Amino acid sequence: MTTLEALVSAELAEPVDPRVSAMAGAIAAKHPGTRAIIFYGSCLRDATLSGMLDFYVIVDDYRRAFDRRWFAWLNQLLPPNVFPFASDGLAAKYAVLSRFHLHRETSVAARDPSTYARLAQPVRLVWTASDEDRVEIAAAVVQAIETLLNFASPLTPPGSDPLAIWRTAFANTYRTEL
Repeated sequence: MTTLEALVSAELAEPVDPRVSAMAGAIAAKHPGTRAIIFYGSCLRDATLSGMLDFYVIVDDYRRAFDRRWFAWLNQLLPPNVFPFASDGLAAKYAVLSRFHLHRETSVAARDPSTYARLAQPVRLVWTASDEDRVEIAAAVVQAIETLLNFASPLTPPGSDPLAIWRTAFANTYRTEL
């Protein structure tokens, strides 16, 4: 295991507020074939959980995950689709991605930077179906970090330190979202 893989695995395993884990379990129950749920975003660093919680729901297959065929079709066509969720006084939004799209959107083949940029930041794995899924998610997060740095490196002056590359990466990904 590389140093980056070890760091990512440790970060993914850090504990979260039990209400976050409970919400992740409730979301997983809505989508058959859910493999993992990743918690990310500003509420990850806000102990009060006063904002909107952000999740990625990783599923085997869109057709299995949605009871409405057109949701599955739309998610296949333009992943990820985002849905609202509320539970226990908390509000959330979650994006549904198939395992295939997770791996594509964290790689250099990504259609846009939104997924790899989000997963290259601090994230927690708050629900998994198996230990194999835990390993797969860790590999996708490592890939997201490598992809982000790969795209940002040519945008920084030669010899830039890693922090300068990191700042350049996020300045550019935020710009594309706005």
